[in-house]
Amino acid sequence: MRFTKTQPLISVIIPVYNGNGYLPAALLSILNQTYKNLEIIVIDDGSTDNSYEIMKNFAKEDKRLRIFKNPKNLNISHTLNRGIKLAKGQYLARMDADDVALPHRLEKQIKYLLDHPEVVIVGGQCQTIDITGKVIGRKHFPRTDKQIRDALYTTNPIQHPTAVINRALLPKNFTWYNAVLPPAEDYDLFFRLGSYGQYHNLKSMVLQYRQYLGSSTFKNPVKTFSATLKVRHLAVTKYGYQPSLKSQLIHYLQVVTVYLLPDSLIYPLYVLMRGIKLPRLLRRQPVSSLFKGIDQFSYRSLPFFS
Repeated sequence: MRFTKTQPLISVIIPVYNGNGYLPAALLSILNQTYKNLEIIVIDDGSTDNSYEIMKNFAKEDKRLRIFKNPKNLNISHTLNRGIKLAKGQYLARMDADDVALPHRLEKQIKYLLDHPEVVIVGGQCQTIDITGKVIGRKHFPRTDKQIRDALYTTNPIQHPTAVINRALLPKNFTWYNAVLPPAEDYDLFFRLGSYGQYHNLKSMVLQYRQYLGSSTFKNPVKTFSATLKVRHLAVTKYGYQPSLKSQLIHYLQVVTVYLLPDSLIYPLYVLMRGIKLPRLLRRQPVSSLFKGIDQFSYRSLPFFS
């Protein structure tokens, strides 16, 4: 460790649904963190594969893992809310079952939170990786509180599985994930957290964010964007958020883009805008077949949604 302050407990919450292909790498990346004072709450959300068996085998080897199983698939919001109720730590860290946390992620994030007690949530920068774990690109996020607040209305400026939240700044009756807003429940949460403290993203890479064919997340970008619009409406009408004129103009441009372009063009357009490399399998395809088949690809990185 590079700092000597009292080491608080971090509760890492990992929801799992049919994660057997990538779950071992995700769990190992948290177990091997340089910051050791962790509890890792892993909840199987009704998987139909052997995810729960993998979880049990890991828990036998490291008692920091606390494993649970939902009686059926409840969706990520209910699963995360259950994890938060079970958590003992003041600091709540998010992690997904198909991503890989870089070794110093939690050490760097907890040091920042201890040095900046006014910060309610800290994220970081991401590498993107393919199905094999090869780095194929990067995702860059705004860093300062002002930059993040300015960006909130037009993008999700914190990568959800990089987030660490200081819940000591939140009221005891705080409402966490809204189950009626999937898949934009994290976006809604981020708007509301801003009433209780500052935002920050570290300049460091803290996560390898996996992009792969076959992901079912955000297959329907119009439906997903509709949830995003609901959250933005709540932000303005209920949460006291005031978007700038520039943000409003970008918002309306996004609306036109999503509702006028065919689904098959939305992700390639985003990739072009962000400069993210496509997975190897997609790069080898002709452009025509890429656009035709791109709706099989994960939309969870779209600037409007994530």
